[in-house]
Amino acid sequence: MPQGDKWLDQNAGPVVRPYALTGGRTAPAAGEVLDLIAIVSATDLGERESDAIDLSPEDRTILSLCRRPVTVTDVAAGTELPLGVVRVLLADLIARGRIAVVPQRRTGDQPSTDLLKEVLHGLRAL
Repeated sequence: MPQGDKWLDQNAGPVVRPYALTGGRTAPAAGEVLDLIAIVSATDLGERESDAIDLSPEDRTILSLCRRPVTVTDVAAGTELPLGVVRVLLADLIARGRIAVVPQRRTGDQPSTDLLKEVLHGLRAL
């Protein structure tokens, strides 16, 4: 490579791609904040192939991953896209009714600390 081209990188194409996928956005437009362990799943609308005309290839990949409940982190791993990009794309799909966030259990629904301690003591006794 000539000296004048020291800033030219033939492999730089994919670096620009995530920016283009989100239209330059780094945060979801609707202000939807998706936690890393938030569970998302395709809705009935998201699973219909007949309505897939307006979907990008990335949207289709995300919807195929979300046919069963999956975490935001798993979607990012499955698409091989940066987490920030996946959060923006998921929020867009949520706004369009194709993806839904699965409600998490309330804190009060979790086992008490005392119960967990009893289970631990029982396991240690084995």
